[in-house]
Amino acid sequence: MCRRIWIVLLITFSYAPVWAQVDAHFTQYYAHPLWLNPAMTGVNDGDYRVGANYRYQWPSINAPFITKGVSADMRLSDRWGIGVNLLNQVAKDAGYYYNNGYLSISYRVPLTEYHILSGGFQIGVLNRGIDIGKFQFGNQYNPIIGYDPGMPNNELFLRQTATSLDGSIGLMYFDATPDKNFNLFFGASLYHPNQPDNRFLSGAENSKVPMRYAIHGGVRLSMGDRAELVPHAVYLRQGDASEITGGVLMNYTLSDDKALMTGATWRMNDAVAPQLGLHVNGLTIGFSYDINISRLKTASSYQGGYELSVSFTGRKKLSDLKFVCPKL
Repeated sequence: MCRRIWIVLLITFSYAPVWAQVDAHFTQYYAHPLWLNPAMTGVNDGDYRVGANYRYQWPSINAPFITKGVSADMRLSDRWGIGVNLLNQVAKDAGYYYNNGYLSISYRVPLTEYHILSGGFQIGVLNRGIDIGKFQFGNQYNPIIGYDPGMPNNELFLRQTATSLDGSIGLMYFDATPDKNFNLFFGASLYHPNQPDNRFLSGAENSKVPMRYAIHGGVRLSMGDRAELVPHAVYLRQGDASEITGGVLMNYTLSDDKALMTGATWRMNDAVAPQLGLHVNGLTIGFSYDINISRLKTASSYQGGYELSVSFTGRKKLSDLKFVCPKL
């Protein structure tokens, strides 16, 4: 399986144009909102929010993908929001890493008192790199002993790191009406609109990071004084790769500002992920585990990976904005 990852990476770096999904993905995507849509910057029921996500994907193979994301955002006023978003992804022993960092700004327009339209954009840098010494090439195959690192790979690498200007734009609508039984939210975003250069091998002249499109939405359904259901879904597309994810989360209030969260997420043709979380005094902790159901399940032993999210929403004063987005 480790060799398969090297092959995938080599294909990614060798052919032009490149149309492959290169961005990280999250099962708990709403727990990392600035990765999903820059219009969600400052959209929370507090004055500021900080969060972190850790994803360990395919733990049964020798070179699992590890993704770490950190974000912080705040409301500057009733209209403006600002934030930062950092992400790191590595294919542990396969010699590949992917970093990006963005400044995020949003502006909200009230359609009515509680029906809000938010637009946002991000600008920052995208940095990617490879460690050629960890790759195995077909030219290094010896029919007697197999892989022979002493044999030349006969590949001409233009560079081993690439840094580019990058950004994103997005738009989102949400119904923040307090004490309502039905609160709708949905949005769309576009990442890498400038399609940064992704060329590592000499000759791959048209190799670009493809744009990533996202359409997402959901609804909060009140189930009485203590419980609420939040069905949610997202469609992602990057180049020729696409992903459809849907799920439902139940928030059950234990006491004032304390809630238990349970649910599950399903990613079409890939995995199903049970989820469990706890919300206490502004701190939200979520855990999910992907059970792989795709054709990769033989190699992964059904172990798609686990994901941990931690976020804290701080309030300087009481707010009448009882609902903005689900606690996922």
